[in-house]
Amino acid sequence: MLNSHRNPQQILIKLTNKLDVLVLPFLKMSNKRYVCFVLSLIIFAGCQTTKITQVPYKKEYSKYVNDMVILHYADSPVMGVNIRNDEMFIPTIMAGPAIIPQLFMRFAQSQANQEGIAALNDVIFDLNIGEELCEKLNTKFQLCSYFHVIPQESITKNNVVWRLMEKKDKEPKDYEKIGTELGVDTILEIGIISYGIKDPGIHSDPYAFLKIDVKMTTASEGIVIWRDIVEARKAIIMEKEEFLDFVFTVPDFLKEKLDEVTDAVSEQCIEKLGFDTNYTYLLDEDYIKKTSHKINIEEKLSELNVLRHESLITNSDYDETKLDLIEQAKGRNSAGLEQETKLSVTEEANPGSIKLSN
Repeated sequence: MLNSHRNPQQILIKLTNKLDVLVLPFLKMSNKRYVCFVLSLIIFAGCQTTKITQVPYKKEYSKYVNDMVILHYADSPVMGVNIRNDEMFIPTIMAGPAIIPQLFMRFAQSQANQEGIAALNDVIFDLNIGEELCEKLNTKFQLCSYFHVIPQESITKNNVVWRLMEKKDKEPKDYEKIGTELGVDTILEIGIISYGIKDPGIHSDPYAFLKIDVKMTTASEGIVIWRDIVEARKAIIMEKEEFLDFVFTVPDFLKEKLDEVTDAVSEQCIEKLGFDTNYTYLLDEDYIKKTSHKINIEEKLSELNVLRHESLITNSDYDETKLDLIEQAKGRNSAGLEQETKLSVTEEANPGSIKLSN
């Protein structure tokens, strides 16, 4: 693993020695436009302009949505890291307003960030932020809406859909093919624009962030009925040295913070579509711990959704049982509160019926 704790001043000295040959010619130029041009390139390096036409969601669209699938684009950007601003603060002040020293400082900071990016992406190499977000959205839609959502594990088993996930700019026939393969009328696509951690400096706490492009499309004609940019931040409250130690040495800490901001973004998506998010508190870790003897709503809804998708129960049975599960989880039904509730399909003439057993 890269040495992510390297002192930025050491990086600065190293860059100074390497860049003398490049910088000296600029000092000899009478026209300062070249220096300003180079400085502008450094300042704006890595910035991306996201040009996305946003389409507001209208509530009347909901009556046309019955079966929906949530997909994420196959490619995902690496996690962004910018946590060295405090270390660079004093050297930047000492450099003063002089262009060349400031130029060196930008190079040093960029180099430190690149090392942090490489190191922390290696730490969380097994985390797919797109998959995590889709899973959260899937469960929240089951809790808050009447949409019938395809189980996420069913998507990975379909090679046709998997290949089409690689295409960001799909044609109407692509959406139609996805709809036919999965039996859905609506497709929700998630594109990760950026995510990671940032430390603004001495005046603010570090935070985890996530920014996504979300697009809802009809499967029959590929018409976009909702598109938006959704983003969230979650502050990381802890001492500076403790924060750096945890980030680089405790993978679960970093994953936990990214999980929190992913949850916040998924919640915003639900709210933007106008659904009631009161039920989503059931997914909080504290709730699961306190009511483990009752029902794990996230797990049971997933099981129920699989039964529906595999045609072992009807959509109406799914809807009815889902509401019953939620009511039990909220403690409004005395039945089944002392033991873990299990789902089972009855072996009667009607294979679509379902019952809750303890």
